[in-house]
Amino acid sequence: MNKTLKKSLVTILSIFAVVTIVMSCGCTSEATESSDIKNNDENSNLDPKGLDADKNTEFITVTDMAGRTVQVPKKVDRTIGLACTLREIVYLGVKDKVIGIEEVESDEKIGMRMPYMLANPELADLSIVNKAGKTQQYYERILTANPDVIFLGNQEAEIADDMQEKLQIPVVVVHATAIGSKEQNAKYDQSLRLMGKILDKEERANEIIDKMKEYEADLMSRASKSDKNPSVYIPGRAYYGTNGLTTTDPRWPPFEYLGTNNRANNVAYGVDNVSKGVSVSEEQLINWNPEYMFIPSTAFKMVEKDLEKPEFKELSAIKNDNVYKVPPFRLYSYNKGTAIADAYYIGKILYPDQFADIDPVEKADEIYIFFNGNPVYEEMSKKNLGFEKVNIK
Repeated sequence: MNKTLKKSLVTILSIFAVVTIVMSCGCTSEATESSDIKNNDENSNLDPKGLDADKNTEFITVTDMAGRTVQVPKKVDRTIGLACTLREIVYLGVKDKVIGIEEVESDEKIGMRMPYMLANPELADLSIVNKAGKTQQYYERILTANPDVIFLGNQEAEIADDMQEKLQIPVVVVHATAIGSKEQNAKYDQSLRLMGKILDKEERANEIIDKMKEYEADLMSRASKSDKNPSVYIPGRAYYGTNGLTTTDPRWPPFEYLGTNNRANNVAYGVDNVSKGVSVSEEQLINWNPEYMFIPSTAFKMVEKDLEKPEFKELSAIKNDNVYKVPPFRLYSYNKGTAIADAYYIGKILYPDQFADIDPVEKADEIYIFFNGNPVYEEMSKKNLGFEKVNIK
């Protein structure tokens, strides 16, 4: 992009109010199209449509998760991940290419509780280019940072097109929302491969996908060797903020990894076909009467308050002291490593013989190192985000 165009854009954008793009705080809206990647060898020296690019830059053409055709530089040295997509950039091992972050990610109360930020605290010192929440892009800051490509999580094509038109920088929509069902997992795999292609990390993307499948196979194999089929429940499943006891997830990944519903019997299984936050009635929960509860640590206070109601005192999990806290899978979108770590901890509780060789803390750090580059469990535990058996009075 030439300097004259940048200055003109900055001047124009300074006149207008900051553009607000509506998203949820947790980045839960979902693009529905699959990704398809292809090299455009015949046109690799052409400028991207509508962008004033360096005439010597080579491009590849990709189809993003919103079904948009986007031309991106063949070599990307500078990037920004908006709307919960920095996590996957870190997973891919290219944090050195990141030149700006979202305000929420630098926040001590939120950002510094997320594994990918705890593992790489230096990222918090980068320029703030996006607010999050009802997402406000700081367009002037993005222009100053001058990324080669911008990743945008879970948005409609029109929103991405508008941003790309205003910034004259390629914007690629990717899948940064839930995993859980086979369809959600497949969409995530496609999106990660798309990001790997753009960032020249295809091998790493495939390594992550293969490792996730390896962990899943190990977890299911262990659980399948038990003749137990305990009923389990996850309360406080976050969506559009923190929620209480009667908000759950019918396809919560840690339960899915253990073989729901053949082994870990998620009582909410079947309420919906995908991993998502759903509300159920108090009567339904009492009727389900789960034997175990695993509460995301970020929701514990709300859930604990709900459990003070006398009608819940007879729940099997409460009466038999089978209530546990786990690190939050859902915290500013979805922490895939945490889902796997939680599954190993839950497996240890439900099937102690089959998980006898597993130390959940050591396993968690093994997983966090693989995904984020450094161990973070100790720091998470200090922030009350660790594994813990709790006593509900």
